[in-house]
Amino acid sequence: MLTAQPITIDLFAGAGGFGLGFEMAGFSVPLSVEIDTWACDTLRHNRPNMTVIQQDIRDLNTASSVKDICHFKPDIVIGGPPCQGFSIAGPAQKDPKDPRNSLFINFAEWICFLEPKAFVMENVKGLLSRKNIEGRKVTDIITETFENLGYFVEVWSLNAAEYGVPQIRERIFIVGNKTGKELGIPPKTHSLDLLHINGSQLSIFACMGLLPAISLWDAISDLPQLNAREGEEEQPYISEPLNNYQSWIRNASQTLYNHVAMDHSQRLVERFKHIKWGESSSNAPKEHGARRRSGNGELSEISYDQNNRRLNPYKPSHTIAASFYANFLHPFQHRNLTAREGARVQSFPDTYRFLGKKTVVSHKLLHREERFDEKFLCQYNQVGNAVPPILAKAIALHLQEKLELCPKAIGTL
Repeated sequence: MLTAQPITIDLFAGAGGFGLGFEMAGFSVPLSVEIDTWACDTLRHNRPNMTVIQQDIRDLNTASSVKDICHFKPDIVIGGPPCQGFSIAGPAQKDPKDPRNSLFINFAEWICFLEPKAFVMENVKGLLSRKNIEGRKVTDIITETFENLGYFVEVWSLNAAEYGVPQIRERIFIVGNKTGKELGIPPKTHSLDLLHINGSQLSIFACMGLLPAISLWDAISDLPQLNAREGEEEQPYISEPLNNYQSWIRNASQTLYNHVAMDHSQRLVERFKHIKWGESSSNAPKEHGARRRSGNGELSEISYDQNNRRLNPYKPSHTIAASFYANFLHPFQHRNLTAREGARVQSFPDTYRFLGKKTVVSHKLLHREERFDEKFLCQYNQVGNAVPPILAKAIALHLQEKLELCPKAIGTL
């Protein structure tokens, strides 16, 4: 007997974490749309049977152009329009832009043209507090837009750590469905609240069937140790997995990808040696501090407490952001995290390889110097921007149940 999988398409796909999670839940994801060249390279490498449209979605703004690409009716449309499109950076009261002019409108156009049973749109939690120039909440404007298209809309605030991702990552998901009923958030599987009783860790929610949250060390402790400037884009494993998470995330991979340390100077490594768990560059002794640019070796008076924070191995990681190559230090080794360690924390299987350069300089600098052939999402950007696949899977399974999207028989052999 053949079965038809529920269908999802992924807009603003990035490296594909959102779509990958839906695939893990049993959905077919035959189409992704993404503008960035290196992210598209990653998508095509890892999902060779999927159609990847590398194009600016603003150019796909008519029903005919969308239906020329999408020859089927998706059950669910997912995507994460960039937060810059919502104009949420900086004080909201000074924001001159209206979110109706942002990229979420292009997402809404696809919903209008394709009329899926549901949609899921991801964004940063800060969107909840933002208002437009007229004082209207951005989320109210977005909700009204989709309600006018006939959808019942909910705003979910989810923490990835409560769904089995080894990372404190709070994001909002704007979810619409055609049933006219509230779906509620996916049931949590893990708890951040732990009690220590007689030296052992017990979840205070154990009676509810929740597991303790997964720690950073649970996620990365089996990976090869690296010093600064060490590692290869392809290398063998040197140890067996140490726990269930590591066994799952290896996904039978025989090769470890993207585990390459940053090219830190010896001076920077010496600074890192003085930073303890929970501390950052601002806590390093003054003699190991940063030097002024073009300052003849003089120490800088500026410290950045968000840079190079030493992660606690026995807690979930802090949020892995697009620039995490400068945000965090390995808990024991004197270097920043590798792209693969970030991918582990984001819950990408080890078989999922990220293409493009490891890092690039500031996009503002690249634009100023007209180095447009380098203005793409590097490996770290791709990892940090993604929706964690395990979280996406939890969302997909929840929608599958609530919308009754279980595979249906389409014939017999």
